[in-house]
Amino acid sequence: MNLSQAMGWQKTLQTRHNELVQLRNENSSRSTRLWGEKQEKITEPVYDVKHLDNLVTKIAIEIRKLDEGIKTTNAVTQVLDYVKNEDVLGEVR
Repeated sequence: MNLSQAMGWQKTLQTRHNELVQLRNENSSRSTRLWGEKQEKITEPVYDVKHLDNLVTKIAIEIRKLDEGIKTTNAVTQVLDYVKNEDVLGEVR
């Protein structure tokens, strides 16, 4: 995998992670209100909470591993066809 592909995959992982976290926080349960002698609110899970949490954790770990790999690759990769020229910065007179 080259850097461009890795960065694209990282973006995909981050998007999926955000979707799952949002799902876990907002839509993971269904509430039903029962009106009668007692006003009860019954909350039922829509998804398997443990499985959803496990998915979120796995994707977060994968994002961290990929980020470390990208940083390591960047540290050893040289920029091609560029020579640093500090004279371009100039001097104010």
